[in-house]
Amino acid sequence: MTDETYRQPLARAVLTTIARSRGGNDPLGSLAGTVLRGEADLRTAIQFSWHGRALDDAFTASLAERDAIPRDERAEWERQAQQLREAGAALTVDMDPWDGTAADGREERR
Repeated sequence: MTDETYRQPLARAVLTTIARSRGGNDPLGSLAGTVLRGEADLRTAIQFSWHGRALDDAFTASLAERDAIPRDERAEWERQAQQLREAGAALTVDMDPWDGTAADGREERR
C-alpha cells in the first residue's frame, strides 16, 4: 500500500471504529476493513462503487446534521477538533487487529 494515511493514529482509530461497529457487510465497514488490512489504500478503496456511494451519502448526511447544530455548539466541536489536531504525535493507537482478534499487546506511537 502506498498511501500511509492508515498509519496516522487518528485515521487508524477512526477506521478501526468504523470497521468494528459496522462490519464487513456494511459498505463503510467494508471500506475501513479494506484499508486496515492493506488490500487497498484509502483513495483506491473509495473508488469501489459500493464504498464511494456510501461515503458520499454519509458525507452529505453529516453536512446536513452539522448545519442543524446551533452555532455555539458547532464552535465548541471545532475547538475540540483543533485540540485533536494539535495533539498529533501525543496520540496513541491500539494496534490490535480491527476484527477483534488478539495481538501481542504492543501499541504504535507516532
